[in-house]
Amino acid sequence: MKINTSLISVILLVGGSGSRFSSLNEPPKQLSKLNNDYILMHIIKYLNRHGLNHFILPLGYKKNYFKKFFYSKKNIKKYRLNLLNKSFKNINLKKNKINISLFDAGKNTNKMKRVIKSLKYIIDDDLLIVYGDDLSNIKINEIFRKYIYFKKKKAIATTYKKRSQYGHVVLNKKGFVKKFVEKPIFSNPINIGNYLINSSLIKKLKSNEEIESSFLPKLTKKGLLVSYEHKGYFYSINDKKELIEAKKKLRNL
Repeated sequence: MKINTSLISVILLVGGSGSRFSSLNEPPKQLSKLNNDYILMHIIKYLNRHGLNHFILPLGYKKNYFKKFFYSKKNIKKYRLNLLNKSFKNINLKKNKINISLFDAGKNTNKMKRVIKSLKYIIDDDLLIVYGDDLSNIKINEIFRKYIYFKKKKAIATTYKKRSQYGHVVLNKKGFVKKFVEKPIFSNPINIGNYLINSSLIKKLKSNEEIESSFLPKLTKKGLLVSYEHKGYFYSINDKKELIEAKKKLRNL
């Protein structure tokens, strides 16, 4: 069994308010510059280099900033964009271009509902769901390999063992300090998204609640969720402090 990456649609979740990052009059964080390019384009270009060339953006909060960016003639030429209309067919996809599907999913629509609304734009049954403000160098081929191993009947969630921001104190039973551990790596990994899944599972376990609080627990309960542990870099950009930190660490990105 093989996967044709050109037939996998990527749903980029970009419609959240991001209130910790920008004011009402500022562009959304996904369109903030990170060194030589925008956060969102770093993500798209990385995935495109690994064979993925169809990206669906369910717009919501600050949707006009995204429309202005993607409909800009300058950006269409610079990034080799092919903008697809709402009634696109597979024949409209261009292999040597980055194919973009934009649609308005609603300002207050949660992530799960955005995913469900995006299903009518996917090319085939398999899709990748990616958070639009997380930067990582996940090994796409390894995720696909695990997905194929389970014959596409399980969903893959990417996990990551994060290092603590603080030093930890180890105490004995009487409360005496035994030792200090400088910024250890947590034993349990965190969920960093990048869900590879067949659309039939989404339709079967459809939920109006959030991905993390409802849909993933449902998959887990039915034994349908498998972890792929990422061991490269990972940065989640939630505020401007984290953006500055990512800029320092990813100067060569």
